[in-house]
Amino acid sequence: MNHPKKNIAIVFGASGSIGSNITLQLQNKNFKVYDFSRNNNPKIDILNENYLKDISNTFIKKNIKIKLFINAIGFLHDEKYSPEKKIQDINFKYMKKSFEINTIPTALMIKYFVPLMAKDEKSIFATISAKVGSISDNFLGGWYSYRASKAALNQIIKTASIEQKRINKKLIIVSIHPGTVSSKLSKPFIGKKEVQTPEESAKKIINLLENLTTQDSGLLLDYKNDIIPF
Repeated sequence: MNHPKKNIAIVFGASGSIGSNITLQLQNKNFKVYDFSRNNNPKIDILNENYLKDISNTFIKKNIKIKLFINAIGFLHDEKYSPEKKIQDINFKYMKKSFEINTIPTALMIKYFVPLMAKDEKSIFATISAKVGSISDNFLGGWYSYRASKAALNQIIKTASIEQKRINKKLIIVSIHPGTVSSKLSKPFIGKKEVQTPEESAKKIINLLENLTTQDSGLLLDYKNDIIPF
């Protein structure tokens, strides 16, 4: 008896609150998920371009075509650094780390994995971004490093989507704002905001991805499928 062929998905940041739940949701939808996280052995190393290149080469050798790629890795704060409240709070190392995690890896993932995306059907490259990366929606100020790193991320997504329209017409490249999700990343900053569980967020993100069309490529979308202006 022939079993239906599974779609292939790659999830980076698969041990995080959102990434782990996205992975589970995809598995429940009969995806074969290749998950990469801090729990891998060897551990994920997104700051090493050769690490990403080697993974992509493995897929090339096996002739694996990717239906869905999701980068759920993000950085807002840690035990050393917190988002800036004013310009005097800017710290070189914090800003550098923000771009090294929130921005540069996605550009390299596009470089190495977008050529492996399926071309005979709809395929999606998605990265978790943030509404605070919108320049036109910035009315509160602060959070210089995080805002700038996410704004740069959205620009990379937009630019890559323009290039890929000429190469893979069925590929959709998007940034996703997941909303405020209960996690270690958001816990100190939740306040009175509407909060989702990671499971709720993952379900909404998967539903959003399932309903995307090529007209959505290059956009920053929230979990409600609303367009967030750059």
